[in-house]
Order: sequence, then C-alpha cells, then structure tokens
Amino acid sequence: MCPSGAAKARRKRKGASGRPPAGRKRRRAPEPALEPSGWASLPTDIAGLVSGRLLADDVVDYLTFRAVCSGWRTSTSDLGILALSKPQLRPRGWIALCDGDAAPLDGAGEITFFHTRTARRLRVRLPDLRCHRVVGFTDGLVILLHKRTTVVRVVHPFTLATVELPPLAPAFRSAIKDRGALFHMSAFVCCSPTAPFSVVASFVWKPMVLWTQPGRLRWRSFTMAWWSFRTSCPSKACSSRPPRGRRR
Repeated sequence: MCPSGAAKARRKRKGASGRPPAGRKRRRAPEPALEPSGWASLPTDIAGLVSGRLLADDVVDYLTFRAVCSGWRTSTSDLGILALSKPQLRPRGWIALCDGDAAPLDGAGEITFFHTRTARRLRVRLPDLRCHRVVGFTDGLVILLHKRTTVVRVVHPFTLATVELPPLAPAFRSAIKDRGALFHMSAFVCCSPTAPFSVVASFVWKPMVLWTQPGRLRWRSFTMAWWSFRTSCPSKACSSRPPRGRRR
C-alpha cells in the first residue's frame, strides 16, 4: 500500500478530525475547590486576639468587629446579659445627648451618644423609648422609668441587653410621699466585686433613697445619712445590708 493510502486509512479510523473517537476521550480530573481567602478567613486565634484588644479599648469597636462577617462572629463571644453585669463590658466613655425625657429633636425614638475621648457620635434607637423617661446614666448604661407602670429598666444601648426591675410606685408612695419628686428623680448603677449590681434612685430635697437589685421583688428605702456613709466606703457600698432600724 502506498504511503498516501496508509494515511487515509489512519484518518478513517480516527475520524475526520484526526482525533480519537468520542467514546475514547479521557475525562479531566475535577479541579480542587478553592479555599476562601482574605480577612473573612482570619484564623480563630488571631480573631480572638484582635477582638480582645478591641474589647479592652471600647466595647462598641468589639461589637463592630463581630458584625463584619459570620466568621468573625462565630470566633467571638456574644456578650448577652454580661454586658450589664461586668463593668469592663459597658460602653465606658460614652455619654447621651438628651434631656430627662429622652425627647430627640426628630422624635424618632433615638438617642445620640458622644464618646468623650474620640469625639465619635452614634445615634441609637431604643425600643419603646416614647413610653419612658431617662432618669440616669452610669458607664454608658441607660436607666429608664416607664411613665405609666413605674417599672425601671437598665439598658445597654449598643447591645440592647435589658434588666427589668420592679415598679417604683409602692416604695415611692411609702417613703417619699411627694408626687412632684418623681419628676426630679435621678438614678444610677453601682456595683461591687462580691455582689450583683444595684440601682439607686434619689430625689431632690428628699432625705431618702430607694434601692434594689436584679431579681428582687421590691424597692427598699434608706435614709440619706446611712447611704452617704456607705458610699464613702467604696469597699462596702452596695454590697452589704443596711443596719437595723435604718431601713424602711
């Protein structure tokens, strides 16, 4: 057979294109899946180190870090109710720019917070703010008094963690006995290393303060002289029971 005839025979066996038949075509091996890259794949230990340093500086930066992506959120802890009970988790350095009724200019139920060190400003919407009066701030925590039920709430403005305290009205009617004093009420949170945090309410020109803690069913009243003595001793303030005969 001549060379040209042999070439034609080979082309017939391979097909018109000169390639092997389709049934004999080799399949390509699947390509390995690409692993995620970038900041979202930050190792857990590194994310924990970064979040810990942010938390030590400002809890708002820590919350912002957790909100970036699901990976960072799962590698850090949700503060939950600990944001209220632990002083290091409170928004220290943040103050609220509002009056006693928390009535913002736009009426949107928001409070503007200002950071005293960085001059940063944030607007925070608090749920059901219209039904409350803001009666105090401590370490960035907001203390609210319900206008109708007199229930007191302590709110972390950036996590919205909330502790609800018993109504103030029964103890107020028994100890203060002046309805007008309720409009001049101020409250603050105090804490002790060995006891849960407490909330104290004081009233202008009244020699009594009201005190309670989360989990208690009612408020208790103390004379201002006893309270002044206790708060002058930081190791004892808010952590022990009042002496007999001074509590009402």
